[in-house]
Amino acid sequence: MSFRRRSARDRARRELSQNFLINPRAARRMARALMPSQDPVVELGAGRGALTRELVDLGRPVIAVELDPRCVERLSAELPQVRLHHGDMREFRFPVRPHAVVGNLPFGITTTMTRSLLTTQHWTEAVLLVQHEVAVKRARGGSQLNAQWAPWFEFRLLGEVPAQHFRPIPACSGGILHITRRQLLPVERRSDYQTFVRAVYQARGRSLAEMIRNVTGHRLHDLPPLPKDLTPQAWVRLHRRIRS
Repeated sequence: MSFRRRSARDRARRELSQNFLINPRAARRMARALMPSQDPVVELGAGRGALTRELVDLGRPVIAVELDPRCVERLSAELPQVRLHHGDMREFRFPVRPHAVVGNLPFGITTTMTRSLLTTQHWTEAVLLVQHEVAVKRARGGSQLNAQWAPWFEFRLLGEVPAQHFRPIPACSGGILHITRRQLLPVERRSDYQTFVRAVYQARGRSLAEMIRNVTGHRLHDLPPLPKDLTPQAWVRLHRRIRS
């Protein structure tokens, strides 16, 4: 391949935020992290198909979403059993039946796609390859985003994927994030709960007790130092306590 042709492809990959996963063990680990089921799997960002092949081996129906037309053409020829969707994952309409979501997300749209998934119904679990720092942050908890969604989702870090396992090599390593659903609060209370959490995080005060007092007028003394110190269960109890 000439230098000019290689440079053109590299520019195209950068424009599409492409960092192809080339390590088969990492792809296998992601696929096998899924709970046993016959429900379809939606793969976001199929790329060259390293992860797609592992998903096919699970024996489940696979719907692969990919923006790069060259990758779509290649996968159509190599994996005819996969239902391919040529388009932007941010505009993909997910199935209205139970399904799992797996994907190597472009690092530049990790937050956008994660927020979009959290507001999307019907999927049962998601295994996402994102920046390692982001995966650690989501799994560790303590952020406003985590607190707002923790009553309905659990985030777990499954491991790190070194930058050398991608092509082109990105500036940071990846992390495998596993998201599963739960229900610590009824979905009908989500808007009120999330408004409350946002208000607390944005409130004035040097301690959680001061923030709660400034937001609600309640004087509570048995609280941890800061909002980041509350567990998901503690956030739910606090919300119920304030709203009762």
